[in-house]
Amino acid sequence: MRMKNIVMILVGLALLAGLFWWMKPSPSTAPVAATPAAPDAVAAPVAAPPASPVPQQFDLVVKDKKRVSGPAVISVAQGTPVTLRITVDHHDELHLHGYDLTLKLPTATPTELRFTADKSGRFEYELHHAHLDLGVLEVQPQ
Repeated sequence: MRMKNIVMILVGLALLAGLFWWMKPSPSTAPVAATPAAPDAVAAPVAAPPASPVPQQFDLVVKDKKRVSGPAVISVAQGTPVTLRITVDHHDELHLHGYDLTLKLPTATPTELRFTADKSGRFEYELHHAHLDLGVLEVQPQ
């Protein structure tokens, strides 16, 4: 019985080692140190730093417990400032899963939820009291 357990442990360890080797990320290329250019060499242009993300605003309207306008899928790049502007015909609360953000929604008053999409992934947003899934926020990693 004891030998069987040892064999099972060794098989498990071999399997884990094989999976690790098979699924490990490929090594990234190491940066090459710059060498001084010859006096007659032409310097390559230096790339500008990436521009900061443009803020995105999305307008949503809910009537009779249904989204009647606005996107079902909101897709932005990671790091983008986002504003969700929502108008509802009944008092409720907006909840953005994954970010754990909530916003009280008064009746017939456009209300804004502002945040920076700093977490990548797919996050549902819903009206909490109505148990209504409004859509998803897709944040693409940089």
